Amino acid sequence: MKGNIGKYISFCVLALLLGLGAGAAVWGILRVMDLGIDFVWEELPGLLGCGRKFAYYLAVCVIGGVLIGLWRKKFGPLPDDMEHVLGRVKKTGSYPYDRLHIIIVAALLPLIAGGALGPEAGLSGVIAGLCCMIGDNLKYKADRVAALAETGFIAAVTVIFGAPFFGIAHSLEPDDRSETYRQRLVSKKHRIIVYCFSAAGAMTAFKGLGALTGQTGGIGRFAFEHAVGIDQWKWAVPLIAIGILFALYYKLMAQLFARIAKKFEKHDMLLCVAAGVIVAVSGYLVPLSMFSGEKQLGDMIAGWQGYTAAALVLSAFVKIFLVNACIGLGWRGGSIFPMIFSGAMMGYAFALITGMDGAFAAAVMIASFYSYILRKPVAVIAILFLCLPVSYILPTGVAAFVAAKVPARSSEQE
Repeated sequence: MKGNIGKYISFCVLALLLGLGAGAAVWGILRVMDLGIDFVWEELPGLLGCGRKFAYYLAVCVIGGVLIGLWRKKFGPLPDDMEHVLGRVKKTGSYPYDRLHIIIVAALLPLIAGGALGPEAGLSGVIAGLCCMIGDNLKYKADRVAALAETGFIAAVTVIFGAPFFGIAHSLEPDDRSETYRQRLVSKKHRIIVYCFSAAGAMTAFKGLGALTGQTGGIGRFAFEHAVGIDQWKWAVPLIAIGILFALYYKLMAQLFARIAKKFEKHDMLLCVAAGVIVAVSGYLVPLSMFSGEKQLGDMIAGWQGYTAAALVLSAFVKIFLVNACIGLGWRGGSIFPMIFSGAMMGYAFALITGMDGAFAAAVMIASFYSYILRKPVAVIAILFLCLPVSYILPTGVAAFVAAKVPARSSEQE
């Protein structure tokens, strides 16, 4: 008994240390990403004296497409998305770590080139690989390596989204009824405690480095207060319905670009360059469609009433089109931040049309849109609190659980 307690305590300490390391690694990679984006899209146009002309957009995005295509041709399709990383850890108990530097470059290229992608895909794979490498070097058995990898995954997700409970909920909430878990080092209840140590370490390192450098970053947050009452709740059903329809559009675009990619699967370079052209055209005509939306959300929260409903709806649809074009045609990355931003734009557009509270509309729209796609309402609620205060728990929770219960057509099943 004492031996088991000792092992459990030592594992918690290791989880804390891994969290610190994961937080520092994620901060470093995100800092490189921010510097690259600022240089390419803010400083370089000024140095060249070309401003924001379409020729510059096209040149940067096509060059980005060529680099991504060359990298993909040499090393294969990277990085894996976050779901694949966690699924592989759950299934096999490990994640490869022999090409971490390659994954980092593969993750950064499309982000710096302006793709409508989030950074979570590459970062989660890098951290999971690092944790598996540490576990193997410590001569841990497979199940302990799996536990380490999941612990690192939780730490990475915690700092990427600034949502301490998302990684825990995402990991412990089954993907579907048939999902089974490997034998674990500790029980499910104790795993949550271990994950908390990991998340605490990660947030400490990430926030500490941000405070030291003055580069805290992070996604914009909604105000704590928002309108409630029948004047808002009477729109809940239409909001959820539109959120689900928007999710169906997302799935349709994903299927469309998956078919295109399959048809031209032997022409990776052509697909990557085509993605670059699409990014350039979309970004030039609809500026809000580019990038992950993490930083853009703060501006949207502060100034959404300065847009027309038509402009917000157009931007939301183009961004979802673009994120799927990027992923489907070889610019691999995450989709969570773009989905949150697109859902917020749709919610604000609905508020402009109906005159209801914008924050309430955005929260319900984002939750229903994302939950219908992910099918994990608890994880959706957890991640949305990176930008929503706890005062939004009721509308967010209702929308997330209702949307997750709406049956998907068989053709939509992943």
